[in-house]
Amino acid sequence: MSTTILAGRRRTLLAAAGLAAALTAALTLHPATASSATIDTMSAQGTVTTPSQACAGPFEAGSKDIVAASGSAFQFNSSGVPVGVPANFELRRGDPGTDFFTGAKVVKRETTDFFSVSVQAGDPLLPGAFWVCVTAAIGPTPARVPVNYKLFLGNGLPA
Repeated sequence: MSTTILAGRRRTLLAAAGLAAALTAALTLHPATASSATIDTMSAQGTVTTPSQACAGPFEAGSKDIVAASGSAFQFNSSGVPVGVPANFELRRGDPGTDFFTGAKVVKRETTDFFSVSVQAGDPLLPGAFWVCVTAAIGPTPARVPVNYKLFLGNGLPA
């Protein structure tokens, strides 16, 4: 039993040492990038039915930020395996300081099981407040059947 505990401690110490070495190398190789980079992300997950809407945000982006938004929609089959289903995804943008998604305009809309969009530094949409939103799609899937979703919103490294 003590051999098992010691082996577990060794693995934990080796993992911690490896992580410390990787962080040290990253900060040593690119100190300016590492010290000035701020990455902010937001996420949301749950279930949504029509006419409800779920959103992640607001993400306040500056003129030099890269805004990245993505989402996935799925239902579980009889075996408990997630299967992609279409949902209505939106990227919304409001003026800087906008604090609720209803005050933001839809700048990208797509009905799909996986949504991915980015706004690059220098784009006229920047600066602004952003949300990624989802509603259940009306179609082959009954609208009142809950659709599971995962949403992600954030920025990349400053340009």
